[in-house]
Amino acid sequence: MTSDGDIRIKAGVHRADHGPIDPKVPTIAYSRAYLHHLFKQNEPLALSLASEHNLRYMNKLMEGLREQIMRDEV
Repeated sequence: MTSDGDIRIKAGVHRADHGPIDPKVPTIAYSRAYLHHLFKQNEPLALSLASEHNLRYMNKLMEGLREQIMRDEV
């Protein structure tokens, strides 16, 4: 999950993408290229890092929604 929608980390386009998973939301300190590598090698760490990223992303999303609710914007 990212601010721009879901990404398919196994896609070849991420092979050399050394940027963050989601540039708009800081989550984990690993690049798309590293996660791509881990998934391609079927490393168990890939699932743990992807889950950690998704949980942090969802927490940030909910934090933003709570703030909007408090300001009566939603």
